[in-house]
Amino acid sequence: MDNLNPPAPKSQDQILQEILENTHKTKRYMQWQLYITVALVVIPLIAMIAILPMVLSSLGSVYGTGGLLQ
Repeated sequence: MDNLNPPAPKSQDQILQEILENTHKTKRYMQWQLYITVALVVIPLIAMIAILPMVLSSLGSVYGTGGLLQ
């Protein structure tokens, strides 16, 4: 029981340094979250906008309504 000493109190500079480190970690986490969101949501939407007219045109030519979709 004698070797369970309470931790020494930290100085204000040490506490501020820990806060700064945690802030940087949070910033990096949120930055990666943005990158993943863009990769999984925005890029497929842009691809769909580019590919959808070609697909509709192909389907229209198969079903004989190609003139309406062009």
